[in-house]
Amino acid sequence: MKHSSLQGGLALSLVLALAACGGGSGGSSEAPHQDTRIDTAGRLAMAEDAATALRIYDLDSSAVVANVPLANPPSAVYASPGRRYALAFQRPQDTVQIADAGIWQEDHGDHLHDYKAAPKLLSFRITGPQPTHYDDRAGQASIFMDGRAPSAVASATVFQDADLGAGRVGASISFAQPMHGFAEPNGNFLVATYRAPDATGPTQVEVYSRQGAQYTLTRRLDAQCPGMHGSFTSGGTTVSGCADGVLAVSPQATGTAAATKIATPTGVGTIAGHPKLGARFIGIGNAGTPSTTRFYDIDAAAGTATPVAITGWADGRLRRAHGFDRAGRTFFVLDDTGALHALERGATGWVVKKTITGAIPTMPTAAPFPAFVANEARDEVYLSDPGARQLVAINTTTLEVARRTALDFRPTYLAWLGIAR
Repeated sequence: MKHSSLQGGLALSLVLALAACGGGSGGSSEAPHQDTRIDTAGRLAMAEDAATALRIYDLDSSAVVANVPLANPPSAVYASPGRRYALAFQRPQDTVQIADAGIWQEDHGDHLHDYKAAPKLLSFRITGPQPTHYDDRAGQASIFMDGRAPSAVASATVFQDADLGAGRVGASISFAQPMHGFAEPNGNFLVATYRAPDATGPTQVEVYSRQGAQYTLTRRLDAQCPGMHGSFTSGGTTVSGCADGVLAVSPQATGTAAATKIATPTGVGTIAGHPKLGARFIGIGNAGTPSTTRFYDIDAAAGTATPVAITGWADGRLRRAHGFDRAGRTFFVLDDTGALHALERGATGWVVKKTITGAIPTMPTAAPFPAFVANEARDEVYLSDPGARQLVAINTTTLEVARRTALDFRPTYLAWLGIAR
């Protein structure tokens, strides 16, 4: 059945947020507080193709429960590090709007307390010239602003959910000139791209240490990474893609930043990772004629890169979406035919466990392409299907299509919001 984008809407004032924990003077007649746990699959923030709105889709009721108005069509949608807020990037307009999806958890010292309330748009925005790369790592996240030539330099902001709720960012930094780069939070360090004055793009990394709301340069690494693009941090290691491989940086190693260059047969422009994989990553890049997506199993500790073979991946096959399940056990790749490949890592590396042909029955030939996101409270992942106007749910245990939900709009970007279990 179709779910209207207007049903419920912002009129949904179901603050299922259970009463906040009270404190009292400690009289013996006061009943002890009961821990509160809400059994919820969470919500999805979904962008609509070319629309100035963000749909908040409740997975428990299978309905759009809010239609959050935006100033401009989003260029990307991401989840905040604590999974409470949706970040609607509007790159051409130099702004990021923030929507509270209404599901969160608070640590009350002796227990964890879950809440579920109506979604709402925050008045607070994050602004800067061309917000582009988003990196979400271990409870904190960063937004990299590319800047705009000739005079608007690149910059980055770092924050946690508590910062967004208070209408602020936690720390910020500006760079010497504009560049299409990244700034990866790595513990108390920030690993960021460096563009030499005579270069057209970044080719090195710098390591910064945080003092309060500011960052101080610790070291610029000599290692060269031509065509630097894409990054991920896990296990204390930040890996970035290069035209000739990847660069692995460990800023906390013996008190100094250690860098390792790992060669690959073709260039890498995207890095995939998961916190439970430690310093293991998957490098992704397009190369050849016809252009074909290649994958590499990156072992940063060993300094090795091993090609990943996907059964049936012929020349000309391209990746359209990818991501891990919540446990980091299965890596999903959606190709340009609409097939979804599920890979698991065994003793000999990543191998295809199953391919779901026709996961997207009719793949678009041009953007917007389907987006992928994992549910962190259930064993499901989701694909948006803008062509068929539907949401596709995949059971990550059975590796089968669990359901296809018809929508009355063309869904594009996806972000899962809720309480990770």
